[in-house]
Amino acid sequence: MAQVPAAGRDQGGVNLQGLADRAAIADAVANWGLWRDTGRWELLRSLYTPDAIMHTTWFVGPASEFIDRSIEAAKRAGARGQHFVGASSIELNGDRAIAETRMVLLLRAPLQGVEVDVTCHCRAHDRFVRDQGTWRIQVRENIYEKDRLDPVDPSASVRLDPTELQRYPYGYRHLAYVQASGGARVTPDLPVPVSDALARLYADAARWLQLSK
Repeated sequence: MAQVPAAGRDQGGVNLQGLADRAAIADAVANWGLWRDTGRWELLRSLYTPDAIMHTTWFVGPASEFIDRSIEAAKRAGARGQHFVGASSIELNGDRAIAETRMVLLLRAPLQGVEVDVTCHCRAHDRFVRDQGTWRIQVRENIYEKDRLDPVDPSASVRLDPTELQRYPYGYRHLAYVQASGGARVTPDLPVPVSDALARLYADAARWLQLSK
């Protein structure tokens, strides 16, 4: 008698549901970058749960408010950002998942009358939940690895205040410097490599993931 594959598995023992879940989560992460950068705001909203929380260098709070403030910022001339999304590592447990994704944030903004580019290497850390059959972000935090600042015109120069620069964590100090110069209130103590904030993030996320049923 032929054996019937277990639910969600093919005859080779591959977990088809797991593959589908991972693909859906990776797709959501990729869409976040494109929809955020191109101003597709309602599509961006659809990626979050109603109670979702965002953590960034300039904002911590409800994702809905993050999008509203992003819309207002997009209407003003000034800083312009792009997000390049890389590979994701995804952990699944029932209707919960954690996705950690390599990302590069490119910010172009004025500083001291000079147009500059900030390049920030980070990792998006997303807590996903299955909401009415769709994977959505419940919490997004970023782990900031390193950044740098360059004048767009190579013949131009800017002079950074070293004391001010040292106020910010290593992983996002140039980004924070430029954002603060534009009037943003920079979030302190965000996760960076080998930091207490990163250890807390990983520990809290691991506990949260294990609560899945």
